[in-house]
Amino acid sequence: MWLIWGLSSYPFALLEWSLKCFGLSTFGFNVTSKVVDEEQNRLYEQGVVEFGVESVLFLPISVASVVNLWAFVKGIMDVLIYGRLEEFFVQIFISGFVVVNSWVIYEGMVLRKDRGKMPLKITLASIATAMAIYLLSTLIMFP
Repeated sequence: MWLIWGLSSYPFALLEWSLKCFGLSTFGFNVTSKVVDEEQNRLYEQGVVEFGVESVLFLPISVASVVNLWAFVKGIMDVLIYGRLEEFFVQIFISGFVVVNSWVIYEGMVLRKDRGKMPLKITLASIATAMAIYLLSTLIMFP
């Protein structure tokens, strides 16, 4: 839960504060329906996170999850190909920890087929943003 709180509320609060300081218009948040139907109640009782509402707040957590999954897979590949576990152990451990804690997000993005899955628009935007971050970091680190 800390991942969802930290990666969605703080960046948007910083952006809101920055826009307000510069006198620009700020975001408005839409009021969502609080009506719970039987399927939502069943998912809640099973402890499944509901991603069905299209919200910009899901973008930062899904981008962070995709970036960490890519870092974990890349780290495992480097260890298997080059055999440098001593150099990459801490990085692989940290990204693996985040990957395990982000399983709910991966499930919402790819595995779920019900109404509670993450909207396709958010999934594609997060994958595109993660790829842009990866390519930009590659260009900066290895010119």
